[in-house]
Amino acid sequence: MDPVNGSGLNTAVERYYDITLDLYEDLWGEHVHHGFWDAGETPARDGADRHAATDRLVRELVAHAGLPAGAHVLDVGCGIGGPALHLAGPHGCTVEGVTLSARQAARATEKARAAGLADRARFHRLDALRTGYPDASFGAVWALESLMHIADRAAFFAEARRLLAPGGTLAVATWAVREGELTPEEQELVRQILIHQVMPDFSSLAEHERLARAAGFTDVATADWSSAVANSWDPAFALVPQYARGPAAMRDLARERGVDVLGFFHAGPLMKKGFDTGVITYGALRATAPDPAR
Repeated sequence: MDPVNGSGLNTAVERYYDITLDLYEDLWGEHVHHGFWDAGETPARDGADRHAATDRLVRELVAHAGLPAGAHVLDVGCGIGGPALHLAGPHGCTVEGVTLSARQAARATEKARAAGLADRARFHRLDALRTGYPDASFGAVWALESLMHIADRAAFFAEARRLLAPGGTLAVATWAVREGELTPEEQELVRQILIHQVMPDFSSLAEHERLARAAGFTDVATADWSSAVANSWDPAFALVPQYARGPAAMRDLARERGVDVLGFFHAGPLMKKGFDTGVITYGALRATAPDPAR
């Protein structure tokens, strides 16, 4: 089996998040993404717990990008709305979130209503490359761990530039792959991760930077956060073993939701190995839409 690509990718991503929505929310709460720890901290000992760590990752990306308070934000791959509600709440933004999963959009809408933020955080089932929003609609485009699911990353950066008003901010945090040639064993590890996480391929952090510059962005800067987020795949953080209750339970889950759901459980050990070996990396990128008036 090879990673999904081409016209079936969006359908595969939609299905994956539809069938795993409750699993991710039960395990990881508000945020379906990595956590962020200081050097030397671990989830099991002196470091922040998973909820505090995932909250911190959102704050770190806000700070890295210099995301202006009160901005009008497009949240690409909004998930169940955790980061969007932070942006709409403490950061005072107005957020339009888009996701391929109708179940995620519905759950994010529920959470916005419960938080009293429905007027500032709205969620839609849309393809991020074909949203229909007019040019220069947003002051910021935010993509937290969604770019890995987009096969045409050059098109993403071009669309982000189109949607941003002059001087607008692009904020990206993404899984990535080590720059340079991989060994056959490393290539196979990456292939397995891509299959289980429904992703077409990985780009290096340097390639993301090149794509942003090629799209015409200015003030492009990246940061390697691999060591800060790697604890996310520690069993004490991911908590996947509590669901892996033997072959019978896994068979029942596969019958109920389809075999694709099993990728949720297989990904953890693969990602841990990827970070431990340095094959999988993680980075943040910020960039600015050019302003002709400056």
